[in-house]
Amino acid sequence: MSGDEASGERLAARPAPAVGTLSTARARIIEALGEQGGLTRLVLAGALLAGALWALNGSPFLNLVGQACAVYAIASIGQSVLIGSAGQIALSGAAFMAIGAFVTGTLAGTPLETFPVPLVVCAVTGWLVGLLSGIPGLRFRGLYLLLSSLALQFMVTAITKNYQSEYHPAGLVVPPLHIGSLDVSAGRSLYAVLIAILAVVYLVVALTERTGIGLAWRSIRESEVAAAVSGVDVVRWKLYAFAASGSITAVAGSLLAYLVGRADYATYDLNLSIALITMIFIGGVRSRLGALTGAVVITALPYVLQLRLSGWLTELGLSANWYTENQSIANAGLFSLLFLLVVLFEPEGIEGLLGKAERLLRRAFGARRGGRPAES
Repeated sequence: MSGDEASGERLAARPAPAVGTLSTARARIIEALGEQGGLTRLVLAGALLAGALWALNGSPFLNLVGQACAVYAIASIGQSVLIGSAGQIALSGAAFMAIGAFVTGTLAGTPLETFPVPLVVCAVTGWLVGLLSGIPGLRFRGLYLLLSSLALQFMVTAITKNYQSEYHPAGLVVPPLHIGSLDVSAGRSLYAVLIAILAVVYLVVALTERTGIGLAWRSIRESEVAAAVSGVDVVRWKLYAFAASGSITAVAGSLLAYLVGRADYATYDLNLSIALITMIFIGGVRSRLGALTGAVVITALPYVLQLRLSGWLTELGLSANWYTENQSIANAGLFSLLFLLVVLFEPEGIEGLLGKAERLLRRAFGARRGGRPAES
């Protein structure tokens, strides 16, 4: 066989270059955009990515806001597992964040303080407490389940308050975050760590919900009776939903303690639980992207109001003194109003509004294409 023939055979035996792979990826993207809701998801994902990059390369203040958004986005995903996926409502999100923060503070000064050991311990603790707190959910539904979760919130608040008053009156000090010898306790390095953890949590939840676990949760959300008739072990999967939600939310509490540098029971009150639920409903109660969007909106909004509202009111000839002196009360009232408006007028939140806009665009575009004369 000649050298040219051998070279030709080797070239023919080589796999096709990445053109086919690129074509397949392009086809999948086009197919996803062609589905109803695909454009909405693309817009939300693009906006979130752009905001994350903006915060990463922005001023120290903007970077700090981005860090807070990342932490609460993790907590929001944790609540989305319970509320959006499994359809179980609870007001104990702040309690699990308090558990994560106080476990992290308690581990400070011990051999277990090395990162990421505290995150693992918080995740396990949140899982166990979630299992225990989910037991009332086996018998209760709706308002009764909400009241039982509220009892857990008050119990955790009382325990952490008494513990802090007895041993750490100023709050538990959390050491700066280090990964080995690398200091990542502030600035862009901390923001990058938080974004990386958020991405891992998001990916794990997304993959989990694509399995039979997610299918079981969705069936329970639609109808527990129908799910039981279909062979779903309702008791088991409801407990797993509470446990998974508690685990993720406790991790968020641990990260918040690292961000603030202290664990204080007053931070994790009922207002925070309400804010977490508001994030879910404002962004989109049945969507992970919606949960991220709601977390960013609710977390960043107080900073925007703090910086801009006084100037806006002054330009209108109004006094901003009341808001300046009562920011926490005003923000809580604003969140409650937003939650009420969403529940009454747009239960699917921001993602639902974008979905309606997408449907209108598709109808208009389809009608325009349908009205064109056929080309020969």
